[in-house]
Amino acid sequence: MITFYFIRHGETVWNKSGRYQGSTDVSLSDLGYKQAALTKERLKDIHLDSVISSPLDRAVKTAEGIAESHNLELEKNDLLQELHFGDWEGLTFEEIENKWPGMIDKMYRHPDNLRLPNGETFSDMQKRTMTAMKDIISRGDDKTYAVVSHGAAIRSIICGFLDIPLEKSWNFSVHNASITCMTHYIGDRTILTFHNSTEHLNNIKHDD
Repeated sequence: MITFYFIRHGETVWNKSGRYQGSTDVSLSDLGYKQAALTKERLKDIHLDSVISSPLDRAVKTAEGIAESHNLELEKNDLLQELHFGDWEGLTFEEIENKWPGMIDKMYRHPDNLRLPNGETFSDMQKRTMTAMKDIISRGDDKTYAVVSHGAAIRSIICGFLDIPLEKSWNFSVHNASITCMTHYIGDRTILTFHNSTEHLNNIKHDD
């Protein structure tokens, strides 16, 4: 049995302003740093064999505390990066809709076969995220991992493990600093143990 704790990075300055970020390296907001600290506390008493992160700064900053609290060296994996949104990166919903009318709706309804302008398809992303998962699984049984990544990337992994069509990926909420746990039985199946847990963030103090 292999246990995965999938953590989405804390809020970024672009999450806060409603901008698509994808592969752009965007920093955590003040709230995002608070979320990262509380996520570290939530996981501190859980045994982890490794902490693996997307190399993007928002994921690394969320993962560093988790690794440090377990006396582990943080491992970075390029395959866990967010979907490359291409020309949409840095733009708001309204700006994208004005330039590419109807395309956002198509992305949410049929993400599996839509290539974003100068970006990648959800299928491309899922191929690399599931390659990362297969590599981790190949390390052996009876291990527990924290994997810090991104909203669309985590959705693609959930769908990949559960054999759910990618067009259903947006049916899964993946909030900033949320934790999703999946249990994988080698050669058998993967169970969604819990999803999008944010209880550890309930008492967060917001700036006035």
